[in-house]
Amino acid sequence: MSEGTEPLVFDDPEIEGLRHIRLNNPKKLNVLSSDQQEQIIEATLQARDDTAVRCLALSGEGRAFCAGNDIVGPSKPLSQYSQHQVKLQIGSGPIGLHKLITTIKDFPKPTVVLMQGFALGAGYDLATSCDIRVATTDCKIGDPRVHRALWAAEGWSYKITRLIPQAHAATMHFRGELLTGLRAREIGLVHRVYHSDTDLLEQSADLLKYLVALPTDTFTDAKRLLHINLDRRFADSMGTSI
Repeated sequence: MSEGTEPLVFDDPEIEGLRHIRLNNPKKLNVLSSDQQEQIIEATLQARDDTAVRCLALSGEGRAFCAGNDIVGPSKPLSQYSQHQVKLQIGSGPIGLHKLITTIKDFPKPTVVLMQGFALGAGYDLATSCDIRVATTDCKIGDPRVHRALWAAEGWSYKITRLIPQAHAATMHFRGELLTGLRAREIGLVHRVYHSDTDLLEQSADLLKYLVALPTDTFTDAKRLLHINLDRRFADSMGTSI
């Protein structure tokens, strides 16, 4: 990994309770190496266990949120998965990204992703694992790996069919179609959109302040029930909620 490209982890100076994880490899549009995946996992787990943190915001330095995996730079297998690596020249294959995506998805507090430029491949996987997605109108969002005969193995088929209608999901993933932020908002994949010259953090301040003010335990319970009930029949879900 290039020196100085570790994700930036910091508490917001103006919104108490907001923890930022900002991807920090702008020269390469914030593509993710296996090292960076491990660092984001560690930072997310620390935020989970820190009672002062009430909301987690993911973003990217420079022109893009995240343009995918770093498939050309040097990489190493993730140590805890060394016996389960996929035999491909793409670092740790999907194993490390599986862990990262699961860690974000299971984070018990609100998660918000701020996307500009590109949210592709691994960046798209990260975004769809967050609770709330904010984007610029011209941000390119999707997974083009089908064009390289690579599978999108980070749970997209589970997540995307629960976020948007199947007809849109099929078009996106069978064809590797990229959506603009505006189109993603129209079909419900993105919650808010702003013009490309907008400071997304500034524009989202009201949303972030609202989220940090929520009772954490109440939000955690609501998120847990929402995830559980996505996979249950109505009668079963009623029993879960009691």
